[in-house]
Amino acid sequence: MFRASLIILFLLFYTNLHSQNVDIVKVDSELIISDFIEKYDISSNDFFILNPSFTESRFNHSIQNLNSKIYVGTDIRILKNIAKNNEEISFISHKIKRNQSLNEISIIYGLNKEFILKYNPNVEIKKNNTLRIPRSAQFNKLPENNLKRYDVKPKEGKWRIAYKYGVSIKFLEEINPEMGDVLQIGQLIAVPNKEAIELNLLEDNKSYFELQKTIPISVLEKNLGLKKNSIIKLNPRILNDKLKKGIIIKVPASTETYKDVINLSFKSLEENIIDFSNRKFAIILPFRLENIDYDSINKSIPILKNDKLLNISLDFLFGAEMAVKSYSNLGIDVEMDVFDSALDKKQIDKIIFENNFDEYDFIIGPLTNNLFDYLVSSTENQNIKIVKPLGKKQNPNKRIINTIPNDSILFNKIISHVKNDSIPSLKYIISDSKSLDISDKLKKIFPDSKQFYSKLNDSGIDTKTLVYDDLDSTFVKGKNIVFLETKEQGFVSNVSSILNSFVNDTIEIVLVSTNKNNAFEGVNISNNFLSNLKFQYASTNKKINIIKDKFFIDKFIAEYNYYPNKYVLRAHDLVYDLLLRLSNGNLNDYNVHEIETQYLENKFKYKLSSSGSIDNTGVFMMKHEDLNINELIDK
Repeated sequence: MFRASLIILFLLFYTNLHSQNVDIVKVDSELIISDFIEKYDISSNDFFILNPSFTESRFNHSIQNLNSKIYVGTDIRILKNIAKNNEEISFISHKIKRNQSLNEISIIYGLNKEFILKYNPNVEIKKNNTLRIPRSAQFNKLPENNLKRYDVKPKEGKWRIAYKYGVSIKFLEEINPEMGDVLQIGQLIAVPNKEAIELNLLEDNKSYFELQKTIPISVLEKNLGLKKNSIIKLNPRILNDKLKKGIIIKVPASTETYKDVINLSFKSLEENIIDFSNRKFAIILPFRLENIDYDSINKSIPILKNDKLLNISLDFLFGAEMAVKSYSNLGIDVEMDVFDSALDKKQIDKIIFENNFDEYDFIIGPLTNNLFDYLVSSTENQNIKIVKPLGKKQNPNKRIINTIPNDSILFNKIISHVKNDSIPSLKYIISDSKSLDISDKLKKIFPDSKQFYSKLNDSGIDTKTLVYDDLDSTFVKGKNIVFLETKEQGFVSNVSSILNSFVNDTIEIVLVSTNKNNAFEGVNISNNFLSNLKFQYASTNKKINIIKDKFFIDKFIAEYNYYPNKYVLRAHDLVYDLLLRLSNGNLNDYNVHEIETQYLENKFKYKLSSSGSIDNTGVFMMKHEDLNINELIDK
């Protein structure tokens, strides 16, 4: 009997859970929060969890909060239960008597007035009009809490929590838009309001796959080489013969992946730590501390503020410290030694002489190319991994980890993106005289494309310009993809302006570049034009999401009293990723190389080069859209 009741409980909750989604309600008339939650039949707990801006604490609210106003035009997030809305409700008819008020009717049936009006939106309360009254008293109950607070535990990441509570990672992110990419121990997030007995249990000897598309169970079992009904046996709460995109399923550990699934067991470095040994690494940065006059510190302050290398060094150090703290929270001790390179080879010699590099798991830096190469050549007899943190110039030495993808990776990424575009399009290549080699290379890849070049004056000097007539009558109805290859800001400004003038309801122009550089970011470049042209490019980094990554941003500001810049975020992402890869195996492990990770602004996926160096190949596709620059996910 107990088991049968338990199964019924599971089925009811599973059905309810997978019929929910987060909806946006735009308020069309001013009202207070208590009236809103009554109108939409949601609990105050769920309201404030999904709309934390209305209270100081997302998981606690006061009567004063309930009386706060919601103004016209405000977007309110609610948890919509589709199953409940589609449920058949039986009614009885009530004919309104003379002078009978809505209050009297509500007392007769024991129903809330607002609830009666909900099912009678156009009925005026006057004699002889008929009201529909819901038969079941369950519709008059106070709405239950669908969400609750959850404290993130050690070794927990998004997919483990999502699986535990029977939801998709996407749903978990929807109810926690500020949770960030990396969860911290003790971080407070929202989860479905389930009891412990209702949770899915994780097994270390099983793998967990996330579905990338909706697919029948029988088809998935065939694709994964599994026996018939084996998925149902391991996932008894699955009620449908079709598995929806985003669902997480348990499969035998030996199951090989297929294009329709992602093996979450290997996707997250944080959740698959196998080595909890203490870690130790070193960073070599160009502080040049000998330049600081400590006896006259007031005179030195203006100099220090304008010292670019010193400021980059401090940013990098603070980012690394944040990574060390995050890693330590996983329950692993880590020690970081910091050295000043002083931009001097003699100082590098001193660091090598005075320290035993065999004690370190890896060394990051120096930042400058010449000192980095000098350190590599000076330690050629030592088996120590040396990490190059900045710069695209790659060192082929087999002890080196090159963390910035080179230009060929970016080039191939954009080419692959264009080739995989399923919408038919014509291709065009525009370049200046210094980019003719790239133009010709693109022409070989897209032989049907048309080439255009910047104008030369009578003296044969490149004017870095085109005129409207050069492109007039060029573009056709439908999609046109234009490659723009240049390092000249003026040429980008000129071409983007001309291209923008051709865009209309029938002609779509998509601007791309295989080498997005500072020329596309100058003061003379119109972001309006780039957005209209849906400018797309491959990039080694993206901008931090101020909403999604608010937890990290707030922690950094509280610690260092300024907003984290790209060097802070680069150091954090790099150090945290390296430490996690060590704890998943070692830095020479091919399986660890293949795991693609993404943090605040950077992505990592390593490949062993022909010379033996370990090179990062992880890059983003970015797109200008609605005056914003967003990550473009290839479908």
